[in-house]
Formats: sequence, C-alpha cells, structure tokens
Amino acid sequence: MTRPVVAALIALAGCTGRHTGTADAVSQAMQRYQAVAKTVNPDSMAAFFTTAGTLFEPGIPPIRTRDSIRAFLASFPGAKVHIATATPDSIEVYDRTAYYWGAYHERLDFPGQPTSEQRGKFVAQWVRQDDGTWLIHRMYRIPLP
Repeated sequence: MTRPVVAALIALAGCTGRHTGTADAVSQAMQRYQAVAKTVNPDSMAAFFTTAGTLFEPGIPPIRTRDSIRAFLASFPGAKVHIATATPDSIEVYDRTAYYWGAYHERLDFPGQPTSEQRGKFVAQWVRQDDGTWLIHRMYRIPLP
C-alpha cells in the first residue's frame, strides 16, 4: 500500500471507531443520572440535560429545553422512585457524541395511585461539553408490556 492510502485508512479508523474509555465515562454519567433520578429532584435531574435537550416520553409531545424538562419533572410532587436502572445494550461514541442504547426499569409511587412498574428500551444521545462533562441532548423511551 502507498503511504497516502495507509494514512487515509488510519484517519478513517480514527473517525468512526468506538472509544472504550469514553464509553466508560458515558456509562458513569448515566449511573450518576440514575442515582439522581431516585431523589426525584427536578433541578438535579434537569441539570443532566443540555440547555436545548429534549425528553421524549410516551404518549405526550416532546419536552424541549432543560427548563421545560425541569418543569415537567416538578409536575409530579410527592413521587417516590424505588428503582431506577439503565442497563446498556451498546454505547457508541463518535468524537463528542455518544449513543447509549439500553433497557430501563423503574418502580415509582405517585400520591394516591398504586405503585407503577415500568420497563422498556431507550436511547440517550449524550454530548461532551467543552469542560469534558457529558450531558444528555435527547432521550427517547419506549415502554414494553
């Protein structure tokens, strides 16, 4: 192979490959988000989203912007989260963007209602910020029966 061809192959491999160390950082960020979700603190939970973040919840229009996500989460006063887990199927990292594909499980109590248990699949698009932190730009959940 000629040097230009080898250089091009190396460049392509660097642009499209998964970055294992970065996938670990995204996995850790998701674990921190799940821990915060158990506190049911709208400010802390919304802080995990970019300012232009979007939360896609089943059966309702997309919730756009961190402030709107915070207001949505605050609309459940008295909610208690007993279980909030996210199990990765795959974490794909491309430069400053990561896609966390996985399964979720939640057990929640809302005042005056029976305990709710939800399971399903989700994808979260994380974006690395200039300071190195990872924030959720979009999260889409699909409940399963």
